[in-house]
Amino acid sequence: MRDNSIKSIREYAVSDLVRNGICTTEANIEADILLKYIFGLQKKDIISHPDREMAEDKINDFNSLIQRRIQDKIPIQYLTNIAYFMGYEFYVNENTLIPRPETEILVERVLDLIRQDKNLKIIDIGTGSGCIACMLAKLSDKKIIASDISSKALEVAKINAKKLNVEDKIEFIQSDIFTNIENKFDVIVSNPPYIPIKDRESLQFEVSGHEPGLALFVDDEKGISFYQKLIEQSKTKLNPEGYLAIEIGISQSKYIKELLESAGYTDIKIIKDYSNIDRIITAKISCSECPF
Repeated sequence: MRDNSIKSIREYAVSDLVRNGICTTEANIEADILLKYIFGLQKKDIISHPDREMAEDKINDFNSLIQRRIQDKIPIQYLTNIAYFMGYEFYVNENTLIPRPETEILVERVLDLIRQDKNLKIIDIGTGSGCIACMLAKLSDKKIIASDISSKALEVAKINAKKLNVEDKIEFIQSDIFTNIENKFDVIVSNPPYIPIKDRESLQFEVSGHEPGLALFVDDEKGISFYQKLIEQSKTKLNPEGYLAIEIGISQSKYIKELLESAGYTDIKIIKDYSNIDRIITAKISCSECPF
């Protein structure tokens, strides 16, 4: 019999989610996230007090979010406006991509590049939620410039900079790549749009229907048009021996490597993600390619 206990609420939620195509593991995780979001319940509370009765109005709020998750296929991160990145809580909404674990590898690689040098100038192109810029500022002594073409994305990034207490270490600029950027940099980092628009229909609706298309899609066959612009323009924006560090899509490493080589970059390194897929590329601009 259904009642207002934590156990009952959770079991019905998980059952509903699984019945509507969400795998059991994810259904359990999402139910627990919403139990914490609506009721303030930690995992230990769910385990230790399964028979505790919850307030009816809160149960209605909880069930409403479960139904929105099922019917509208809204990602759990947008329902709660919370996503986690490198162990930190970020604010997200549908104006920004949901941070992915793979992007943590990009941040870690850049931290390795900048750790030994002081007074480096660093820019995050297409900052979105600000997860890359915020973590670089949080985990190093460097100041960061974070740019995005979307003013709404920059609003989110500013919220996150404040949440992580790094607002004094990040300068935000609205710009289409380098349009409004005057400085030169020692490191340019970017997780740009790289999914061909033709692949939109093959994506889960949680992605194609809710995450911002501007941050996801490009209109060429291979998904490399943004990289072409970024790689070429970065040549005039990098200081001698400066680095470009970018996240790439599946099966794109060959094409991106060729673009970098053709543009005169050296020391090209490809880093795999947790699924053994080429995901991050870093490259150095040689002095001969830097305009003085």
